[in-house]
Amino acid sequence: MNNDKELPIALDEVKLPEKLPPLMIVAFTRPDLLQEVIVGVREQTLLPQQIIAFVDGARKPQDEPLIKQCIELLETLSDIVPIKIVARPENMGRSPKGNLNVILGLHEVLSEYDSLVYLEDDIVPNPCFYDRMCRLLEAYRDRKEIFSISAYGSFIEEFEQPESDFILSKRVFSWGYGLWSDRWHDINLVNQLPPYNLFGSFANIPLTVETKKTMTYQFWLEKNLKTDWVIAVTLGALYYNKIHLIPKTSFVKNIGFGHSESRNYNKGKDSVWVNARHDPSAYPNSLPSSLKLSPDLDRSLHGKELAEYLESRKNMWLNWADTWRLSQNYSDFESKLLFLKFFMARMPILLKRWRSGLKI
Repeated sequence: MNNDKELPIALDEVKLPEKLPPLMIVAFTRPDLLQEVIVGVREQTLLPQQIIAFVDGARKPQDEPLIKQCIELLETLSDIVPIKIVARPENMGRSPKGNLNVILGLHEVLSEYDSLVYLEDDIVPNPCFYDRMCRLLEAYRDRKEIFSISAYGSFIEEFEQPESDFILSKRVFSWGYGLWSDRWHDINLVNQLPPYNLFGSFANIPLTVETKKTMTYQFWLEKNLKTDWVIAVTLGALYYNKIHLIPKTSFVKNIGFGHSESRNYNKGKDSVWVNARHDPSAYPNSLPSSLKLSPDLDRSLHGKELAEYLESRKNMWLNWADTWRLSQNYSDFESKLLFLKFFMARMPILLKRWRSGLKI
């Protein structure tokens, strides 16, 4: 143990609970990818005591045989672990309220269990995945400032804390995820209305060198009248000043990019950045000596920095209300002037959307 007796320094010294958290798996129309995930589950050094799978309903008749294949694949896990499969009678993934298959699934499981480990049908876990996640959930169960844990990391070197295999973040990384019931119920996402933003607008999100990306994602969701459960959870945790524990090296691999049934379909090409930090032999063990966010990550953006960042997003724009909200966050005249200049420079985009009847 380190100087803070409540914080372990290594996962290997964290005792596993007698009752392990369930492994929650969500699936839809990608049985070819799910097959690889199931292989990964079978290869775990520690098996869960219960698997709960949620399979979304069909959008069109062509989805039905693919969904059936997914259910059949999940049923094969019953020879090693008890599995409960919830097949949705209708599609919830494209609901105006966001991905309700996931939101309701998380809510249903966390209404019965005090924590869970989460996988999607395109996230292949390293053999140590479930063991590491269970120990993380146990290690930080009583540290309420930690909202969630993840097996996926995507960070650049300058923001890392070199003494540990994990770092603290204000962003949720859901590809291989762990969550406690009390934290989930604190943000009460299931009873909120879209766009699930407790800050009211993307322009009100507290901006740091890290959360500027969350602001960008929320901007696009709001302007296109969409929601995303990961961003919604990120904002809920941010609103209550919670943080997340993520690894420097991913011990899960995303195999879904480039798949024709993926939302992020990109002409059949993989995105190199997705698994740039993955190591199939990764076995993270050392833990942070402090639960304080790195000053590099927690630093608020100056107005000029934010203006330059907005300029780098070539398709972004601000309407007048957005410009006013951002300006109110900065007292200096230079920042206000830069936001006004950006508003004027991106006016053609705003007008084009207005003429097309799109939200501005």
